[in-house]
Amino acid sequence: MSIDALPVSPGLPELCSPAELGEYTHLRHSATILIKDWRAAGRDTFVLGVRRPAGRGTGGYDPRLLAQVIRQCGLFVAHAAYGVPTGHHTLLHTLNITMESGLRADEGGEFEAVVTVTRAPGSATRLTMAFRVRRDGADICLADTEFGWISPAAYRRVRGQHTPADWGRWHLPVPVAPRLVGRVSPDDVLLADGGGGCRWRLRNDVSNPLLFDHPVDHVPGLVLLEAAQQAAHAAVHPESVELTDVAIRYTRYVEFGEPCWIEAEVRPAVPAGRFTIGVTGHQGGRAVFRARLTGLRA
Repeated sequence: MSIDALPVSPGLPELCSPAELGEYTHLRHSATILIKDWRAAGRDTFVLGVRRPAGRGTGGYDPRLLAQVIRQCGLFVAHAAYGVPTGHHTLLHTLNITMESGLRADEGGEFEAVVTVTRAPGSATRLTMAFRVRRDGADICLADTEFGWISPAAYRRVRGQHTPADWGRWHLPVPVAPRLVGRVSPDDVLLADGGGGCRWRLRNDVSNPLLFDHPVDHVPGLVLLEAAQQAAHAAVHPESVELTDVAIRYTRYVEFGEPCWIEAEVRPAVPAGRFTIGVTGHQGGRAVFRARLTGLRA
């Protein structure tokens, strides 16, 4: 299916059942769905309300929250407004996020925001979207992403023997200390020792429903984004960084059955008082993603 086949005047359905909302957001755990309402606001522009109730989790700000907001809103608009078939497979190419410094959204507290999604002109096989996230009337996040999709038949040709049949049966290495990667719980840690220096092995603990909602045949893009953020924290440790800008480009599928190595490099930053960290993922000797993260010395 190409962009040329998308509706000329896209709109959003007035109502969605919980099952449809889960299908549009590619989520099976209803508790993790953040979208609560939506409306069209002009050609190729949509406004969505998102909310996470209080009482989920403990500790400080959850860095996965804004990434999930962007992911869910983008997928919902692609499927509900533009008619991208829910049975097709999404191909995430790029994701860029800029967050307001000092953002607070404790894991145990309520989070509510309004997201404006705008589709930009793109190629015949991809969607490019821009996001503006506002909370209490103020911008807290700007983001953009580019993604495409392929049919189930084409996906089978691309992926061949890779299936989710052995879901969770791979070796799970011991996590590094949560404080090293800026997290509170070992259950949230995606990095294991990689032999020293700024190099770690990716660990895929599928018991974490916020990162692994359901069985898939490759490591999800947001898992790699979270791994890059954790590597940035680890690279500057024992100093602390408040990440404000994240840009990631995905180049290959990451398989569960073989090691994926995460490497970070702290780069000179201008102005002073900031960090810039480059993070790269490799598997089988090939780069699978590249990320650039910047932030304030915390």
